[in-house]
Amino acid sequence: MEDSPAGPAPSACAGASVSGPGAGVRAVVLTYRRPRLAGNVVRSLVATEGFDPGAVTVVVNGAGGLDDPALEKAVDLVVLPTNTGPAGGFRAGLQRVFADPAVRWAYLCEDDVGLFDLPAPRVADVLARVDEVRARPGPAVGAVVAYGLRFVGRGAHAENVVPESDGAADLVPVDVAAWGATLVARDVVEAGVLPDPSWFFGLEDFDFYCSVRRAGFAVLLDGRSARAVAHQQTMAGREDALRQHRPTDAAEPWRSYYHARNSCELIRRYGRPTWFVWHALFSARQLQLARSRAQRLAIVHGLLDGALGRLGEHPGYGRSVGELTTPDGTGTTRSAEPGS
Repeated sequence: MEDSPAGPAPSACAGASVSGPGAGVRAVVLTYRRPRLAGNVVRSLVATEGFDPGAVTVVVNGAGGLDDPALEKAVDLVVLPTNTGPAGGFRAGLQRVFADPAVRWAYLCEDDVGLFDLPAPRVADVLARVDEVRARPGPAVGAVVAYGLRFVGRGAHAENVVPESDGAADLVPVDVAAWGATLVARDVVEAGVLPDPSWFFGLEDFDFYCSVRRAGFAVLLDGRSARAVAHQQTMAGREDALRQHRPTDAAEPWRSYYHARNSCELIRRYGRPTWFVWHALFSARQLQLARSRAQRLAIVHGLLDGALGRLGEHPGYGRSVGELTTPDGTGTTRSAEPGS
């Protein structure tokens, strides 16, 4: 999907002129304080992927919405009373779309996914390739991700997977992924697997995909998408993709708290005792590389709370800037409400 800094497409609410993914697929866009970016994702879903606006559920995580009132009226809008984090927001979205028994797949999109160079359109193509995989022996397909990772046995550390094309379905198993642009099968939710809001933020996506695999489903990586965005999945590439549109990860030291804390929970649920040693070594290195005192304090605080098994939102660590409002990054959208 492509970001459109110039503003909404005039026909965004009039329906799509391209062939859509079918009636059995609904899109879920989760947004928090990013109306322009979220609006661009919805416009791309309609104009490029072929979704009817009514087949797009926009979950507003306590604050935000879309930058176009007409588009906001055209979609299925769910406004949560408070920010529940990515896990809570996507949980609400999955429950919303699968309340319709005709829906077989949910297409989960973060509000900044349009900043990455994913092939477009891609949803109908991916589902066609999933049908090829489902015809083969093996576990049922639970989720198909756009960029995925495999654990390398050093704490919660995982490395990007960029597969060579196999010339066929081009779908390969991975351990975990970012939410990004993910297709989730109805069977996963019917098996009782949903994002866990107790994580609030940070590695909550890893927990979900680990839960999907633990329930016996395959998590597959779309190789075509992974190769297209490989240059943006490095730290430098990701920062370059984001810097003109939203604060980069490095510019938001509060993120370090949740990563340090929730890594401990990930190890408890899915790892081995030796992973705690790797996490301690990784955290020591992050303290050396930290760009500010605030980031160092966030890491230390996260480690302490992680050791105590604390989860949920911490009121001292939250997003204050959702998106940059000008292409050159000189303006911002701010709010005093805590959360992330």
